[in-house]
Amino acid sequence: MIEMPEAYTLARQMNETLSGKVFQSYTQGELRHKFLWLSGPVEESSATLAGKAISGANSYGRSIYLRVGAEHLLWFGDIGGKLLYHPAAGPLPKKYHLRWDFTDGTSLSFTLQMWGFVLLLDKATFSDRPAKEVGIPPLSAEFTFPRFNELLDAYPDKTSKGIKGFLVTSQHMNGIGNSYAQDILFRARLSPRRKIPEITSAEREQLYQAVQETVSQAIQAGGREEECDLFGRPGGYRRLMSSKTAGTSCPACGTTIEKMAYLGGACYYCPQCQR
Repeated sequence: MIEMPEAYTLARQMNETLSGKVFQSYTQGELRHKFLWLSGPVEESSATLAGKAISGANSYGRSIYLRVGAEHLLWFGDIGGKLLYHPAAGPLPKKYHLRWDFTDGTSLSFTLQMWGFVLLLDKATFSDRPAKEVGIPPLSAEFTFPRFNELLDAYPDKTSKGIKGFLVTSQHMNGIGNSYAQDILFRARLSPRRKIPEITSAEREQLYQAVQETVSQAIQAGGREEECDLFGRPGGYRRLMSSKTAGTSCPACGTTIEKMAYLGGACYYCPQCQR
């Protein structure tokens, strides 16, 4: 599942590679997935896109927006899969869920692995971004420390789901999922189980800095190594706390990194640094 660094990387590459290309067709491959949500029949979307040019691409949190002229937007959200660019006369994947062909012979394919949605919106349903897009992305101008504190205080599950739940809930802070949350909490020296009312002012500032540092490093590296970019290349960010590092020594204190199940997923942490 892509998170903010991967969405940023893919959107930047799509903007550089796809801008100006004209849609020829939009088709659905032989693969089907019950957790792939579309805005309507692919044939109708294909008719809308045909002959229109891509005017750019950008990201917001975990979403990618491919802009079509000034009137339409392809919204890729909660993407658990691969978006790949295919040069003219290059090989296409044998199996895929969705494919967009351009008049210059190049293509874009999407293969779903977990879940996600691809929606074609018209101007009535978006301005700078879709109306349903919520939450504040890290690194944005709005994501200041005072605003971060407000989001923490307003989190409705702060005494039950605690800090891990806050980090991975896009309605508040948009862009972080379970993967980067592990490293953020490690850098902030906080246990995933810590409840927000128990976190001190100094710890909140450490957490804010950890969010910014982790996301910045991952963006510079092109996303994490488990995900690939628009050209099929893996990212360069290696997580500190993951299934690959469980059982190895903590990079800060040498204690063995442990795994625990919490809030419906696995957490990797240092029991010494993150008490």
